Parts: sequence; C-alpha cells; structure tokens
Amino acid sequence: MNLWQLFIKVRPFVKPYRLLVIITLILTLIGALTAQVNALTLQYAVDQINRLVEAGDGLAQDWHILVTISVILLSKEIISTLIQFGQKLFGERLRIMVSQDVAQAIIEKFLTYRLSFFTQDDNQAGKLQTRIDRGIGSITRLIQIFFIDILPLFSSAILALGLMFYANFWIGLGLVEN
Repeated sequence: MNLWQLFIKVRPFVKPYRLLVIITLILTLIGALTAQVNALTLQYAVDQINRLVEAGDGLAQDWHILVTISVILLSKEIISTLIQFGQKLFGERLRIMVSQDVAQAIIEKFLTYRLSFFTQDDNQAGKLQTRIDRGIGSITRLIQIFFIDILPLFSSAILALGLMFYANFWIGLGLVEN
C-alpha cells in the first residue's frame, strides 16, 4: 500500500474532524507567512538605510528604523510561537481523535467475527491486540508527521519561492533550476 492509498483509507476517519483540519491548515498558512517576515524586514531595512544615505542624512536618524524593525521582529516571534503552539495543539487533538475512531472501528469489526477466528494460532487475542496497536500507532504517527511537521515546511518553502520569484524572476528561476 502506497502513501496515497493510506490517505484514502484514513480519510473517512479524519472527515468528522474537518474543522480541526481547516484550523490546522489556516495556522499553517499563517505560520508560513510569518516565516517570510525576516526577508521582508531585511529588504525594508536596506531600502530605508539606502534612502537615508542617498538623502545625505547619514545614519543619525536611524532610530525609527531600528525601533520599527525591532517591533516587527519581536511581534513576529510572538505570533510564530502562538501559531506553533496552536498547530501542535490542534494536530495532537486530531491525532488522538482519529486514533480513537480507528481503534473503535477495529473493535466493532472484531465483534462481528466468529469465535473460531480467534482460536487459530495466528489470530490469538494478544497477538491481534499488539498488531492493532502498532497499526494504529503508525497511522496516527503519519497524521502527526503530515500536519505538524511536513505541511508547515512545504507551505513555507512554497511561499519563500513565491517571494523570490516576485522579487526577481530570474534569480527565482535559477534557484529552482539548481
């Protein structure tokens, strides 16, 4: 079974928690946007300092630039921390709820089996329980990795590439080409 087939099989268990998924995705998008603040702040700082130097004012009036940059970066860090907390909270809640639903579905499925199924050597209750626990653990770990680890990295990378292409198409194309 490949990854796509696994997502298709897990989808019915995730569907009741659509709101948690949407909240997690929105937090991921906001987190990806805040990850780009450093680059935009650096661009702003360089532009403002160049403007001061070209105007002949020197760096004597740079306090407002430093205060602005400090406020922006501090705010970004606070927002990023809150977003990461929210992502982990909702992602973990989603993982727990999906694992409960999968376990309940498996138990309901086992209750439909005949008693002779459990008397076979390969299907003893303890062995089945261990296999079920490992399977559920793997599925929930996959959900956690996808929503908490991989998705934020991909969205941040896509937004960073978008900003690079916006700033200079040819540099962005050169970075993608390599």
